[in-house]
Order: sequence, then structure tokens, then C-alpha cells
Amino acid sequence: LLEKDQILIDMLNSQGHEDVCFCICDPELKDMPIIFASEGFCNFTGYSSQEIEGQNCRFLQGPRTDEKDVERIRQAIKTEAEANVNLLNYRKDGSEFVNQFFLAPLHSKEDAKKVLYYIGVQCNVDQQGPGQMPSNPGWVYTQGSHV
Repeated sequence: LLEKDQILIDMLNSQGHEDVCFCICDPELKDMPIIFASEGFCNFTGYSSQEIEGQNCRFLQGPRTDEKDVERIRQAIKTEAEANVNLLNYRKDGSEFVNQFFLAPLHSKEDAKKVLYYIGVQCNVDQQGPGQMPSNPGWVYTQGSHV
């Protein structure tokens, strides 16, 4: 991974961040499945890593998930860009949760244009609506790499 991408992963995995919800997806595999789910992600959604890994993130969507928000995520993946979406999803028990979702491509150290993985960082927020990006540590940690 590029150094800036590795720093993001290291920060999210650092001591004191055990509850951070994130997952890694592999765009080279069919349907871009989750290949790693953090312990925080498992605790937050109610699913075990065995239930999560190998699935596309769509499994968290439900009847009230806004298709426009999902389309923003699809467009970010299509253009290999970062995205921030305030998203309504569902836990294993069927309960709804709103999260500030941050998506970022992770690039190859050997070829900075090649996307190896995508990281999705979820942060529980109290309400749907704009302006909640600072709640998400993934978004916060990447801000220094945009200068």
C-alpha cells in the first residue's frame, strides 16, 4: 500500500481505536466482497466476522436505505474516489442505525494508480443529514493527505 494508505490502516488499528468500525473490500474479487471486518464493525452490526467476510456490503441495506446514498457509493467506486455518505443501514437484529460512512480507495505502493482495496469506515451518528464527516475517524485521518 502507499504510505498514506498504510498510515490510515495503522491509525484505525492503533490502541484506543478498538471500537472503530471498518471493513476492507477487494475490488478484484467478484462482487467486491468484504475481506476483513474490524472487531468494532462486528460489535456494531451484530454480525460475526465469519458472517460478514465474503459478502458485499449491501447486506447491511434494508427497506429504508436511500438509493441515492447507495448510488453515491457506487459512483465513488466507479471513479476510484473517496466518498462520504450519511447512510441508514440495518444490524443483524433488524434494528436501524445511521452512520457517517467514509469510503476510500487504497493504492498499490508499486503503482500508485492501481486500487488494491477499498476501506469503508462507519461511525454511528444520531441523525441523518449532512455535515457529520468530522465524526468519522477515517475521514479525519485522511484530511492531512489532501494538502
